[in-house]
Amino acid sequence: MRQTPYYVFDTDEFAKRAAMIRAALDCKGGRRIPLCFSIKANPFLLHRLPAGLDHVEVCSPGELEICIALGVKPESIIYSGVMKEKCDIERAVSYGAGILTCESIRHATLISEVMLECMSEGVQEAGLVEKKAQVILRLTSGNQFGMSLEDIEYIISHPDEFKGIAVIGIHYYSGTQKSLRKINKDLEKIKSALTGLKDKYSFEPQLVEYGPGLCVEYFEEDWQEKEKRSLDEAAEVLREFAEEYPLGIEMGRFLAASCGKYYTQVKDLKSTGDANYAILDGGIHHLNYFGQRMAMQVPPIRVYGGEVSENEEKPGVELTQMPDADYTLCGSLCTVADVLVREVKLKKLELGDVLEFGHCGAYSVTEAPALFLSRQLPAIYAYSKEYGYECLREHIPAAEINLAGKKL
Repeated sequence: MRQTPYYVFDTDEFAKRAAMIRAALDCKGGRRIPLCFSIKANPFLLHRLPAGLDHVEVCSPGELEICIALGVKPESIIYSGVMKEKCDIERAVSYGAGILTCESIRHATLISEVMLECMSEGVQEAGLVEKKAQVILRLTSGNQFGMSLEDIEYIISHPDEFKGIAVIGIHYYSGTQKSLRKINKDLEKIKSALTGLKDKYSFEPQLVEYGPGLCVEYFEEDWQEKEKRSLDEAAEVLREFAEEYPLGIEMGRFLAASCGKYYTQVKDLKSTGDANYAILDGGIHHLNYFGQRMAMQVPPIRVYGGEVSENEEKPGVELTQMPDADYTLCGSLCTVADVLVREVKLKKLELGDVLEFGHCGAYSVTEAPALFLSRQLPAIYAYSKEYGYECLREHIPAAEINLAGKKL
């Protein structure tokens, strides 16, 4: 039996999701829009990448080390990130990252320096290839990411200052949970920028990497239908754009969210006034839903009597016949903020029951404040029909990380 709390990431669902997106994006005449997975959404899904993915976006030195350890094909890596140091670029180049992004003129300078040093030193034993780095320039959407169109123009118009790079395209991402109207607005901005670059500098991109930030429906019962409709609507305008420009699509949340489930056990039950509280061994340090306000929205929840079975065909005994009761679901942290759901009607809970939270395959495992109050980090499993449950990480005592200079 698996000890709670833990996550399960379904790699079959991941492959199914990628195939659905792939089918929606494919253009008439066989034109294939490259699909990129932004691994910051869930690096554990690198464990088994589906065939439908062409690239992975890597946004930090740590994410790059994960890719190296797992043997991710270097040519599939788009090495991104708002802060790059020279040593980070050297590591990415030495591994053979296929494309690097520039988010500033300094990035372009550093990447060029690294490549020129590689060429002059001829360090073949280090795996450094004597050629220019293929880079895409990130256009800002009005925040700290990317750079102004003026800076992009400077890099393109001063190739002698950046002899170690070959600018092959543009990168643009303006946020998550976007409507079709916002996607259309993004595409118009990209078109305007590319038109200007062509008119002024005869610049023709080989890749226009765009993150549409499609909306994930965390709290809707008919989420599958709504997300498929959003995908189909967006795909229509993306395919149209791809007829004019060499478009590539990157996704994180929309690819990964439906692949994850989180399991936590009821450890205490009590009532104060009109409220029934269930105290769980997990909490907000493990689980986070984008857009959930004051724990008022209710994500997908199932209740199992006792521990969840190892047999994937019968995952515990789901409670469906017990009388309903209203509960406030609270975690194990000593803060009034640790409320997973403010009010939800469930079958009557008992000590030891296991709650399954769905739709948490994106970000929860990494962006929730896991080290707060030194509770243990959850275990992590991958699941597929072919391989069953595979433990990717055992429980880790957070106290060992939070203890300065000593070991437990």
